[in-house]
Amino acid sequence: MQVLPGPLVHGVLHLQRANCITFSLLAWFASTCLTTVAVAQSLKVVETDNVITVKHDGNSVVTYNKVSPSAPQGIDSVYERSGCLHPVRSPQGQTVTAMFPVDHPHQHGVFSAWVQTTYAGQPVDFWNLAGGTGRVLHERVVSTFQNHKAAGFEVDLIHRVTSEPPVDVLRERWKVTVYPTDGTYHCFDLQTEQRAITTKPLKISKYHYGGVVLRGPTRWLTAKDKDVRNRTDLTREPSEFLNNLRSRRVEGNHQHAKWVALWGDIDGEPVSIAVLCHKENFRAPQAARLHPTKPYFCFAPCVDGSFTIEHDHPFKGRYRYLVTDTEPDAEWIDRQWMEWCDN
Repeated sequence: MQVLPGPLVHGVLHLQRANCITFSLLAWFASTCLTTVAVAQSLKVVETDNVITVKHDGNSVVTYNKVSPSAPQGIDSVYERSGCLHPVRSPQGQTVTAMFPVDHPHQHGVFSAWVQTTYAGQPVDFWNLAGGTGRVLHERVVSTFQNHKAAGFEVDLIHRVTSEPPVDVLRERWKVTVYPTDGTYHCFDLQTEQRAITTKPLKISKYHYGGVVLRGPTRWLTAKDKDVRNRTDLTREPSEFLNNLRSRRVEGNHQHAKWVALWGDIDGEPVSIAVLCHKENFRAPQAARLHPTKPYFCFAPCVDGSFTIEHDHPFKGRYRYLVTDTEPDAEWIDRQWMEWCDN
């Protein structure tokens, strides 16, 4: 057997180690590239004339309505609304939002609206569309994006005074970002910035609801809901709220919450959607309006007093949405909130 001299042995071993390191780096790089490609392929933005839909592994996560769907038969067209998110779907394809619900047809999926406001000395209600004083609508698509980390879109909405003479008073920029997950939940962010268009501010008065809203399915109306108490034709299934303080529907109303989850059964199986309020939001943790009989809630900073929105002093907010085919896991949502806010 040939014996190699000491220096040569060391040289051969060094070369072997270098080759191993090079191979390991190449393997890591290839694995990373493949993972990046897989993630990029798992998220897709699909835009049509009427909607923008973001999909994960071919399944719809969230849809933005550039144009309002037509009001169903029996519901006045005054309730048509563009500039909202619906449907929002769970990983198994269940829809956790509603549009034109029979009890409150002015509520549409995820939408943004203030209730008691004043512009140029004139009262304006952007929430209750039948009043005819204001509404929020889609203006334009700013951009869509799709990369190895996320996919989504940016859009502008207009807050319009509709009484004579009509005036566009706020422009609201939405950035909706959908993230890849392990498939057990859907995750997307809504970032909003509202800025006055004219030199006159919009005053938001102290009120018990108004802001960024989530409306759930009609089947989650409770038996005590007065608007549909006698509607025996409606499907009803159990539903409930939960927040980070572990409070439910009644106790949780107007509590200052880091997050609120709405969940219920659909065809006997649980599904939930949690909305996380970022720690840097205006008046965070924001008061949350939880309706006593309806499946809707909103983070409502106006609960704690009036404020104004001006061109140089916009209203900003960041919210994260987690959708699962289970009842809400409070400890898991707590961790999600902390990880999101600490990054």
